[in-house]
Amino acid sequence: MSETFALATPSYRGDVERCRLLCASVDRFVSGHAIHYLLVEDRDVPLFRDLEGPCRRILPESQLLPGWLRSRPDPLSFGKRRLWTGVQALARGIPPLRGWHAQQLRKFAVARASSEDVILFADSDMLFVRPFDLTSLSDDGAIRLYRKPDAITADMARHIPWCTHAATLLGLDAPSFPSPDYINNLVSWRRDHVLALLDHVESISGRDWVSAIARERQFSEYVIYGYFVERVLGLEAAGHWPDTRELCKVYWFSEDVAGMDRLASFEEVLEPWQVAVGVQSFIGEPLERIRALFERQASA
Repeated sequence: MSETFALATPSYRGDVERCRLLCASVDRFVSGHAIHYLLVEDRDVPLFRDLEGPCRRILPESQLLPGWLRSRPDPLSFGKRRLWTGVQALARGIPPLRGWHAQQLRKFAVARASSEDVILFADSDMLFVRPFDLTSLSDDGAIRLYRKPDAITADMARHIPWCTHAATLLGLDAPSFPSPDYINNLVSWRRDHVLALLDHVESISGRDWVSAIARERQFSEYVIYGYFVERVLGLEAAGHWPDTRELCKVYWFSEDVAGMDRLASFEEVLEPWQVAVGVQSFIGEPLERIRALFERQASA
């Protein structure tokens, strides 16, 4: 039986217009998927509702995460930012979490709310600019896993806690460095392995998976999954094939976008295998400029 594919995009109200552009790019360029899930906080659902359709569905956070972990205004930011916390969450030893933590937890949770075999994550500040068929992630039944060997080194202070947390969470020996990196845009997971991972975490920790993962604020969903399928299951046994190529061209810093206004097309900056462009929302690049380049690409 052939495998089924889904796209999943965690988003929030601050990125709704970027998510709208992503959805337009999916509708224009992407095929081979049964559904595109938008994973959003309950209070944001009305802002995203018009994006729903036959192949796109909103999954509110209340259908993904436990009721004892809910967002509320951060009093230290005068309500501009949100915290995911509560009395029961604190009693479980979970520190107040930020939106990026909640988005990572939603990615794990979508496996229990969906039925497709493979989930490809597409952030809401990226867009597809070339035709892309999700079934191309499969190679003789094995599914692509982004894996860059020896990319995390002992001097990478941000990454070390992510690796250490993943190893502890999964009951593995402490990681050695350099270590593979699994963090990227357009990362694909097998749904059955996510379910097995959550069961494994609960068995090791004696806690529910949300509490086990979120007790430490320094965690990476992609490192956790990568460690599980490689160090617990084994990549070949898990039905994954490793790929070092980045499918999405990402602009991480404001200096990266210098000269974007002079581009005639995204084709000028893409590698042959890249199908998408990501422009981090926090660097301030005007969405109108990104949209104009997309529309130019879509009409070519």
